[in-house]
Parts: sequence; C-alpha cells; structure tokens
Amino acid sequence: MLSAAQGEAGTAGRAAAFEGSFDFPNAVQVGYPLNLVVFQGTAFVRYPAAGAPVTGTSAALGDGVLAESELAALLGDGGAVTASVRVVTMTPSAIRVTLPATFGAGLTTGVLFTILPDGSVLSNAIDFDLP
Repeated sequence: MLSAAQGEAGTAGRAAAFEGSFDFPNAVQVGYPLNLVVFQGTAFVRYPAAGAPVTGTSAALGDGVLAESELAALLGDGGAVTASVRVVTMTPSAIRVTLPATFGAGLTTGVLFTILPDGSVLSNAIDFDLP
C-alpha cells in the first residue's frame, strides 16, 4: 500500500519518494517479483526489486490506470535505462527512485505490484506533482 509520494527536481534530474508498506521482508529476497511503476500518461519507468529498471511507453497506461489484466502487457513494454535511473533506497516504509530525463513536470502516478503463482497484487495508485 502506498500512503504518500513526493516528487523532487534538482540539477541532476528528477526523483520521487514513496511511503507505505512494501512487503519489505519478501521484497529483499532474491528474485521476489515486487515492482514499482511510475508513469505520466503512457510514459513509464518500472523498478523491479530484483532487476534493472525499464522505461518506455505502454498503451496499458493510456487511461491513467494500471489494472491487473494489464500487467502482462506492461511487463513486455520498455527497454533499458541509463545507470542514473535506479532505486536509491528501499526501507520497510520508503522507496526513493531517480527518474528518466523523459519525465517532466506535472501529474505523476506510482503503483506497486507483484505477480505471484497464486495471483497478482496491485497497491493503490498514488498521484503526485513532479516539479
């Protein structure tokens, strides 16, 4: 569950910080499929807890909502990002990430999700202003 989000802008680029409950004990296990996706319109960046971030565009986000039925399509979209786009910190109640240069000022949304053998789980979507 996400409870708060805040965007930041600086000379090196933009970042976002999220607060909430992240299933931290499982998320730090090797290979656990927790993902944070941050998007503006159809542009997204996805941060897998166990892998490198991916960025691109996805038609699945065109309506401003990420639904369980759209997760497979989102996982197939995007490509590699520069090393500066990454998870900076992850604690039991906070995740801080740096964003791609393609993200501009404006309304931005974050969602946590995981796909497990017995089903998928999505957090609430949280909107915030990216300066």
